[in-house]
Parts: sequence; structure tokens; C-alpha cells
Amino acid sequence: MNPAQPKSSRSIWVWLISIFYLGFGVSGLMTVAMVLILLYRGGAGPEEVNSMKTLLQASLWGLLPAANIVGAVSLFLMRRIAFPIFTGLLAVRLTLPVFSGLSSLPGFSGTTTEMIGGYVLGYGILIAVCIYIYRLRQTGVLR
Repeated sequence: MNPAQPKSSRSIWVWLISIFYLGFGVSGLMTVAMVLILLYRGGAGPEEVNSMKTLLQASLWGLLPAANIVGAVSLFLMRRIAFPIFTGLLAVRLTLPVFSGLSSLPGFSGTTTEMIGGYVLGYGILIAVCIYIYRLRQTGVLR
């Protein structure tokens, strides 16, 4: 950080991470709302209903998208709570397939190179974000 800048100014990485996870959380909550509306209005076949239920299970009925929003806002506000939120998200995302069975979650039923690459990229980004927030916390930037 440049000494001429005030301590409260946010780096470009804080902006990018906050915008990304805010958008990710909002789109996840919109998906959960759409699935709930479709499930309760009816008209979906049994396979579609099962697929929608596994999607809800994978998002923990909207808790993970909501945690993305809370984490993004707390990071943008430069709060220390951002680190536990993002590490909690990482822990849940790593353990969710183990506790619910790999084949029951979307994207884990088969193994293609694109899927594996997507998961590695997603987990890699989240791990990098956790490391970045940890360093912000250690240097006293987060309050």
C-alpha cells in the first residue's frame, strides 16, 4: 500500500473478490428461489424434481450462497470476520461431497476433464482468497 493512500482504501483485489462472491451468492440465491418455485408449483417430472432437490442439497438450501454474500460484504467492509466466513465456505465445500455422497451432487456423477478442471479452478480460487484474507488480517488491514 502506498504511504500517501489512507489505510481504509481498498485494493483492487478486495474489490474483485467482493464483486465476484457477491455476484456468485446472488445468482445462487436466485437459483434456489427458482428451484423452490418450480418445485412447489409442480409440473416437473420425477427426474427433474430429483435433480432440483440435489441442487438444493448442494447449496444447503441457500445457506452457501447467503454465506458468499455475507463474506463478500464483510471483506468489502474490511472486517476480520471475513476470514472465518471464507475458510468456513472452503471447509463446507470440501466436505459436502464426502458427507452427502459424491454421486448425489451435481457434477460429481461423472468425471470429465472439464469438470475436474472447473473444480480445481474453483477450489484454487477459494484457497487463494482465504490466503489473501489471512494476510490482510495478519497485517492489520482488517478491523
